[in-house]
Amino acid sequence: MEMEVSKTGRKHKQARVSQTEESRQGSKRLSTSKILEVAFWGTIIWGLIRLMAHFLNMTPYGVGAFARPFISIEDENTFASLCLGAIVLFVETVVASFVFSLLFSRIRAWWLGLVYGAVMLVIAGFFFHIGNWEVATLSTEGAWYLTFGLFIGMTIMLEQSDENHAWNESTR
Repeated sequence: MEMEVSKTGRKHKQARVSQTEESRQGSKRLSTSKILEVAFWGTIIWGLIRLMAHFLNMTPYGVGAFARPFISIEDENTFASLCLGAIVLFVETVVASFVFSLLFSRIRAWWLGLVYGAVMLVIAGFFFHIGNWEVATLSTEGAWYLTFGLFIGMTIMLEQSDENHAWNESTR
């Protein structure tokens, strides 16, 4: 009888230790390869959405607008600016994904991506003179940045949750 109690006590103690280890590992950072993967697919998907919105005249800012620090506004619609803009969008997505995982790695709330997208809209609006935008441009850019932030936020949270779950399963 006494032996059974001590075995049960050890199991409970191991369970408490593993929960403590899980909480420590819950704050484990997302790997660089996952951040690059999120940035790659974010660039592809949201670059195509931006190209389509620009083609349909919903916004004056195409993918080439991301290359504005390196080119003039008149050259924004050339193939070279489109390629350079895609590269700049990829770098910005890598940075945005890394910053999101750094700041919000411990918080599990789906709406943080929307807040993050709104912050990115304000930053972009500062550089592109948001005060001069028409309502149609503001709504298109707002929708683009909010969904872009939501994509980054939810994907980073999901990937981090999957990695933590896989790590916890492998240690048991």
